[in-house]
Amino acid sequence: MAMLTPPPRPFKRLVACLLAVALAVSPLATAQEWTAQRYSTLPDDSSQDDVSPYDPLPPDEPETTGDSGGDDGSDWTVPAIVAGAAATVLLVRWLRERRQAAQQPTADERDKLVTLQQQGPEFAPLYNTSAFAAMGMVQGNWPFVLDFVHDQPVIVTLRISARGVPDIYTLRFPFGAHETGHHRLQFRLPPAFGDSERPAAIAVTATDMSGERTAPSFRVLALGCGPRAVGSVAIEEVSFLPRLIRAQAREQASYRFFSHSDFPSAMADFMRVEPAEDGERHFFVDEEPIDDGVSAGRSIEPRQWDGRDAGQRISTGTHRLKIRAWAPTRGWLTVWSDSRVDVSP
Repeated sequence: MAMLTPPPRPFKRLVACLLAVALAVSPLATAQEWTAQRYSTLPDDSSQDDVSPYDPLPPDEPETTGDSGGDDGSDWTVPAIVAGAAATVLLVRWLRERRQAAQQPTADERDKLVTLQQQGPEFAPLYNTSAFAAMGMVQGNWPFVLDFVHDQPVIVTLRISARGVPDIYTLRFPFGAHETGHHRLQFRLPPAFGDSERPAAIAVTATDMSGERTAPSFRVLALGCGPRAVGSVAIEEVSFLPRLIRAQAREQASYRFFSHSDFPSAMADFMRVEPAEDGERHFFVDEEPIDDGVSAGRSIEPRQWDGRDAGQRISTGTHRLKIRAWAPTRGWLTVWSDSRVDVSP
């Protein structure tokens, strides 16, 4: 059980996620047309970006929109397990807050910024990897990265909204039948996000080419923002092994990773995974702080997980590792292991 996180934090994570979902369907919010670069398919053994983020945008690359976020919701199909009944309440709250978007930051916003600086990016304790949201710090001209894999054609939609920024920035990237595999989207946020750090809701969806159904083959590998987070992807070589452990026999899983940047704070989250027709489900199991953070140019020493949840109950099933790393300034990063560990009794 993490010592750095107060008990109600999972609920706060859920609220943060639902807030981002609510913003996506807001009829008062407008999506700003935004030019960004799409990165081509990466070879399986490549960790390098294959185009410069400053290269001109090819004419048939990402589709950017100027719609309102969709009164009909056709471009933002979110499974009920992500939105839930609470989304209606949060939508009303979000509409009220967006009317005040041009005002100076409130005390609540400053508190949220401090929370993100101290506790890192926030995710829901339960989310669908084909339609999920997070809260994190952003700033104008900061680099942003989204890394993922898929084995079916998809449309990946990214939405970012921050207080003090009237528009919801929306990017859509279609990947056809000949573009499946590993992709990295990397770009700089526009100056409209301001010259100081601020909290933002970040929502990602992956749908089929009709835009009406989420894509179950989509698997996110990294999400981050800021100079510390982006330089390719600042954390890589995430290892989570072996494939199977028997918890009652006191077998343990081992994990480690390599960091290109200094992150004073880092957390390992253990997520139980369940397949579903509309996208893989991730359920929060436990978290463990990585003492003293991580240092640039080094791998962390191998660490262990016993296959149990925060209440010391055996978490039977398949699991992925999620690493959240952050600094008080200059960015944050979340990475997911591609490898999985099955836990049996």
